[in-house]
Amino acid sequence: MKLFTFATSPYARKVRIVLDYKGAAYEPVERCYSLDRKEDLRDACARAEVPVLTLDDGRTIADSTIICEYLEQVIPAPPVYPRDAYERARVRMIEDLCDRTFDAVGFGYFLGVLRSEAPEAAAIRAAAVDECRALLEVLERELGDRDYFCGAPSVADFTAICHAPLARSMKIDMSAMPRLQAWMERMRKIPAVAADRERASKAWAGVHNIAAEFEGPDGRIHWRDSRLEWPVRNGFIDLVAREFHAGKMMFPPRAS
Repeated sequence: MKLFTFATSPYARKVRIVLDYKGAAYEPVERCYSLDRKEDLRDACARAEVPVLTLDDGRTIADSTIICEYLEQVIPAPPVYPRDAYERARVRMIEDLCDRTFDAVGFGYFLGVLRSEAPEAAAIRAAAVDECRALLEVLERELGDRDYFCGAPSVADFTAICHAPLARSMKIDMSAMPRLQAWMERMRKIPAVAADRERASKAWAGVHNIAAEFEGPDGRIHWRDSRLEWPVRNGFIDLVAREFHAGKMMFPPRAS
């Protein structure tokens, strides 16, 4: 198998953690179409987004959630979904919360960092910090007294560990979330998670400014669905409009 991945993408990181946790053999291929414009990723997936899993026979599977569900079927041990139907639903709900909302909040925050001269910059960063803190409190409640969200390490945990460290970037005090703090330390002792953390840390260390991580060679930033909804919902529509009219927005390519 071959995995189109990117060291700082939480979606690709999730899939790579699952592959490593299951001990699967695969070839990682680092790609980010919005930054490198390499067509092999676009050939594998019409949206040109990581992760994409290419099977040995050439067939491809896109979307991190779909890939994880596929991997669970073809490599059932060790499992990353509970057997109980309700707990499996909880896994998916926590995964969806992280993939949709945490990603949008983090994007909004770093947009405020990148566009520091914009009149809304401080306000959009503050809104992102407030919502990120609220999301972390949701995870604290969902975790409860368990070591992991659904009893044993699952896709819920592997997704959340790719997003929860946003707290550090945003300088959020987590002293009121002791269960989540203990969970993060527990997760980092899992070899697959430790390897992911090392890869992500090295990638971020190589970024000399936030623009290098967000802006493509033409100066445009990659937007999509919830990343667009979040700033509009929070009242930053003028900032979004200026980005659009200035030609600074990039969206996934249209399906051919």
